[in-house]
Amino acid sequence: MASMLGKMFTRRFLRSSTSRVFGTEDPYYEEIPQDELGRKKKGSKRRRQVPPGLSQNDAMVLTEVRQRAYRLDMSLGFWCCGIGIGWNAIILLIPGIGAAIAAYLSYCVVQAANKIDGGLPNWLYTQMMTNLAIDFGIGLVPLLGDVIHILYKANSRNALLLDNYLREVGQSKIENGNFVHRS
Repeated sequence: MASMLGKMFTRRFLRSSTSRVFGTEDPYYEEIPQDELGRKKKGSKRRRQVPPGLSQNDAMVLTEVRQRAYRLDMSLGFWCCGIGIGWNAIILLIPGIGAAIAAYLSYCVVQAANKIDGGLPNWLYTQMMTNLAIDFGIGLVPLLGDVIHILYKANSRNALLLDNYLREVGQSKIENGNFVHRS
């Protein structure tokens, strides 16, 4: 009984403190708001919807970036202390070249994001590349760096940066009347 309570306390404490410090929001799923839960339990998730007002290309790019980020950061289906683990965590275990491979795959996520209409603005591209540089630097530190790398989740951060930017773009298109409804 005591070990079960300790385990529950540790999960809740670590999940809340890491999400506060590292901001580990899921780029692919969102929690269902309280007023839309219906018969589902609190904390249920659904796929994030593509923001309204985006072109077909931007919607496809956002979906691709979300999927890649999810695969690299959270997709393996097991959670350690409330923290999702993805393929980047496994790749980092390769001695010597693991950090370089993980950095390359993360760079591919940024390049995919750059395929939006008009490309990424310079400030957003710089922010995404800064996330990658921090992530790569952290990944070079043996063992402790791997743990921090798992918590930092640069790909998820970059997917959320793109999501927020495209939400603003879509909203401004709707407000300006430049929105073409896609089916």
